[in-house]
Amino acid sequence: MTKISEYFAKFISVIFHPLLMPTIGLLFIFNSGSYISYIPFEAKRVIFYLFLSGTFIIPISFIPIFLYFNIIENVKINIHSHRLVPLLITGFLYFTTYYILRKYPIPFINLFLLASCICVLINACITTWLKISSHLIGVGGLTGLVLSMSFRLNADISSLLVFALLISGLTAFARLRLNTHSPLEVYGGFFLGLAIVCGMMLFF
Repeated sequence: MTKISEYFAKFISVIFHPLLMPTIGLLFIFNSGSYISYIPFEAKRVIFYLFLSGTFIIPISFIPIFLYFNIIENVKINIHSHRLVPLLITGFLYFTTYYILRKYPIPFINLFLLASCICVLINACITTWLKISSHLIGVGGLTGLVLSMSFRLNADISSLLVFALLISGLTAFARLRLNTHSPLEVYGGFFLGLAIVCGMMLFF
């Protein structure tokens, strides 16, 4: 049973990787039932591929380079001081994607990506002295997005909120089960991501 729970925790950590949270958040927005749900399919597809490439595929493709130059010890980046360079590069790639997406007149989506970029950069600042959970920052930001959709898009968020909270709970369990973070680093990460994304989406 112990081994099963460990394998499950590893599985959850992979499928809810923090780099996937912006793309999952975008899918939430597209399926919110708001006016954004009715934008042309071709526009949705272009935006989706930009999100997926700029916030997941390109950032994760840097991992072999980081390993080759000994910037990180392994793909898990267990040593928090090794996270600074990957986080800064990820933040730069997020901002570049945001800059490209500005030509699409969908402020809510653009602001969500900018808020995600701010989360990454604040994480980079924090990681110099604290190994806060990037996974929980990601799912916290996703939850903050869902909450803000209720106010900004007049969307029915009940099912999305349940899903976001379920993801958050599973991810918190996984990180604690794998002993990668302390409870403070896990819960702190969640509320940090939630506060940054929800705050920016509601007040900017």
